[in-house]
Amino acid sequence: MKFKFLLLILCCSLNLMSEHRTVIHQGLERDYIIHVPPNINQDSPLVVVIHGYTSSAEIIMTYSGMNDIANREGFIAVYPQGTVGSDGNTFFKVGYDFHSDSTVDDVSFIRYLVNSLTQEFNLKRQKAFATGMSNGGDMAYLLACTSSDLFKAVASVTGVMMKQTMDNCELDNPVPIFEIHGTSDDISFFDGDINNSTGWGAYYGLPETIDFFVEKYQLAQKSEELILSKDEGAPNDIFFERYWTEGDETEVWMYRIEGGGHIWPGAGVKLTWWNNPILRYYFGSGEDEISASEAVWMFFKKYL
Repeated sequence: MKFKFLLLILCCSLNLMSEHRTVIHQGLERDYIIHVPPNINQDSPLVVVIHGYTSSAEIIMTYSGMNDIANREGFIAVYPQGTVGSDGNTFFKVGYDFHSDSTVDDVSFIRYLVNSLTQEFNLKRQKAFATGMSNGGDMAYLLACTSSDLFKAVASVTGVMMKQTMDNCELDNPVPIFEIHGTSDDISFFDGDINNSTGWGAYYGLPETIDFFVEKYQLAQKSEELILSKDEGAPNDIFFERYWTEGDETEVWMYRIEGGGHIWPGAGVKLTWWNNPILRYYFGSGEDEISASEAVWMFFKKYL
């Protein structure tokens, strides 16, 4: 009984670390969740975790398990909530064709969160990290190109770089990039959709996106390593591509999951069947051998 009571206290304490907040930004009511572990200090980093199209801050907080990593590593996790479009779905504005009439400025909103929370918690570091799933990954690329003054590194999981993002990309400071993507992703095509055949808007393939940053940062060296193999019982071969230059801390990484789909690898939610297609969209089936969240934090940790 005493043990169960202690577990109850622990669970309640962990829940109290996460707070749902509402702010008015540019005349709009905007929501976000903030998770603040008890072990933070002035040197603690800030990690922005961005949900995908039709999803929510609550959903990505749950399946990513990022709060557990925040508790262990001592960083603040922030989960911004997208707005609802004319189609009734939540989104972040990155340049999809069907959001062309939206006046929402999500870059400004996320910049506001980073700046205000840095001030609220008296953080010494003036730069943050951003990661996201799908539409949230697209947003991470947009933040790299528009907010290199704030973000030290970004990581995209199943995200892509919209054509207009790349064409207008301004990098006053090099932002290290990490992409995790399956080659059989049937939502965000690995090889891109530059002709906009699906109606989302033109976007580049992952090889072109990685090459863009490698050339921008003049990274001279490349390595490719098989980190998981079907022969060892994994459902997919997973390759780690790393680009760097000796003496320069800026790197570009990609985990290429051969045959992988549109999922967050290692998601905390395991589903074997479903009726709701939105659940399949985000959780899929497979790639549990790696944890996207742990891999992303490993990458960010290089730049503390």
